[in-house]
Amino acid sequence: MDKLKTGKDIADWLDCDILGNENVKIDSLSSFLLAGNGDITFAAEKKYVDNLKSCNASAIIVPIDFSEPEQNKTYILSNNPYQSFLKLVYLVNDSIEEVNKIIHNSAVIADDVQIDKSCFIGPNVVIQKGCKIGKNNTINGNTVIYSGSVIGENNLIHSNVSIYHNTQIGDNCIFHANCVIGSDGFGYLEQKDGSYNKIPQIGNVIIEDNVEIGANTTIDRAFVGSTIIRKGVKIDNLVQIGHNCQIGENTAIVSQTGVAGSTIIGQRVRLAGQVGIAGHIEIADDVVLYAKSGVHTSIKQKGEYFGIPARPKDEAFRIVYALGKLPEIIKKVNKIIKESL
Repeated sequence: MDKLKTGKDIADWLDCDILGNENVKIDSLSSFLLAGNGDITFAAEKKYVDNLKSCNASAIIVPIDFSEPEQNKTYILSNNPYQSFLKLVYLVNDSIEEVNKIIHNSAVIADDVQIDKSCFIGPNVVIQKGCKIGKNNTINGNTVIYSGSVIGENNLIHSNVSIYHNTQIGDNCIFHANCVIGSDGFGYLEQKDGSYNKIPQIGNVIIEDNVEIGANTTIDRAFVGSTIIRKGVKIDNLVQIGHNCQIGENTAIVSQTGVAGSTIIGQRVRLAGQVGIAGHIEIADDVVLYAKSGVHTSIKQKGEYFGIPARPKDEAFRIVYALGKLPEIIKKVNKIIKESL
């Protein structure tokens, strides 16, 4: 935003009209409640538009049809304040992510690794033999990429990421700090004496284009074959994906969800926080699972589900309501029994 120094600069860049002091100086973006002098924010929801007086921002992006502006404030009039603010967020983000295209002298890279000259390789990165790194990748400090892995183009890999051997990554993906791609699947053969023999996990992980994986998330490689994360999947922090799973296109998985091995999840599925899914089952396309739901059998029809075990949402909510009434019902039943004796 270096070139957008005033309210008028921003309004012109957004192709919006402006009310108030056009020359007000803007230094940064902020939320509505925390904004102060030099900040620009936005008011999209009615509760914020109705409380503009409480906002201390130097400029506020507001709906084009808002009325009764507060005096001594600068307003940028937008058909969609949220989208206009997002344009500014993207602009700031692009400037933050600009890095020099260099290989840091502390990086340890095998002799046969192929790295496009447009990449950034940060301090203490380790890239083992046989890897291929495509154009415009940013690989930040302390990341380790095991042998035989192939990384496409325009990926952002944050610090301390571990990518195990033979992983295949597409284009335009983001990997947040400390995520682990390709760790061993949880496979053991129990012996008669109760001990366990480890089963080698000789498969890999395939991650397609436009995937984002959150911090401290783990995706296990397959026993044989591949664990596959399809195009457009978004995975939050602290998620566990077991070996041989397949996650369908444009599915979103929220924090602390766990998916056991060999489960196939369809396209556009939404898994809320702390959902648990058993292994060797299937989830149909367009399923929504509400927070803390537990899934033990396949879900074959699209829809919204909740509970343990997960049921269609409306049915599950009726059960929860009925359970809330259970103490009162028991009390009435005991009274009837007592009176009948």
